[in-house]
Amino acid sequence: MAKGFLYALASAGCATLVVVGFVLYVTFGPGLLFHALLLAPIVLCGLVVAHDVLTHRAVGAKERLRLARERDRVRRTVDLVTDPALTDVERLAVIDCFIPGLGRGPARSPYRDRFVVVDELSPSSRALLERARTAVMAVYTSQVMRRRLLDDLANGTLLPRQLWEIAMLLRVQTHLQEEQDKAREGRLTPELLTVLEPQQEALRRSVASVTARVESLERYAERVQEADAALRAMDALGNNHKYQALLAHTDDAEGLRELEIQGDTLQETLARSVRDAIEAGHTLQPGPPA
Repeated sequence: MAKGFLYALASAGCATLVVVGFVLYVTFGPGLLFHALLLAPIVLCGLVVAHDVLTHRAVGAKERLRLARERDRVRRTVDLVTDPALTDVERLAVIDCFIPGLGRGPARSPYRDRFVVVDELSPSSRALLERARTAVMAVYTSQVMRRRLLDDLANGTLLPRQLWEIAMLLRVQTHLQEEQDKAREGRLTPELLTVLEPQQEALRRSVASVTARVESLERYAERVQEADAALRAMDALGNNHKYQALLAHTDDAEGLRELEIQGDTLQETLARSVRDAIEAGHTLQPGPPA
């Protein structure tokens, strides 16, 4: 299509050159016609270059749009846990390896050890990861988080790192369990069991350790939710003046005192709940570097 357009442009240019040349010859004589003929190739070259530039720009824009759509498709369809230390460029490279014909493929990506494909985990590992994700999301969507009442270090740094380390360990555990299952196919001799049983025990202890880390995240999320509940109670406490006015009109002094006591108690409860949540966040210590 581009060649056809180029041929048409050249034909139109030649036809225009002939017509203009004839008009110049009739009107101004052969001198001006000679100069026009010298300038004509330059003009034609300029038109060709302009056409090529516009064509390349159009193609580039289409390619960028197609790439953006493919990246959005990968984000929607491929469940990944990535190393939080990845740069934006590296994250795009990870996404690109899932686009057919663009990258090297996930297995050959230079960042293969910097992301985990959730679908490649065993069912039990996926269940543990989902629990960890649910706990982290509960923290991120909490009101105390939005109002910046929690420890920014725990929420902004440790939580993503915890998810990443848990996902990495689950991937290793899945791979090792597959090896164990394969080794146990067929007849099990005492010699084989002597080798496999300590390995299985090590794997079991690793799974127990990861489960404990997930439970720590869940306890942190519970403390944050308790702080959220106390915060909602404090927000509701702001309406106490309406009820105090109602009781004042009904001469209920005892009810007024109860509302005042309730307000003091709720303030203490909120402060204690936030402190408990922050302390729970401090227990989320980062693991060894990957």
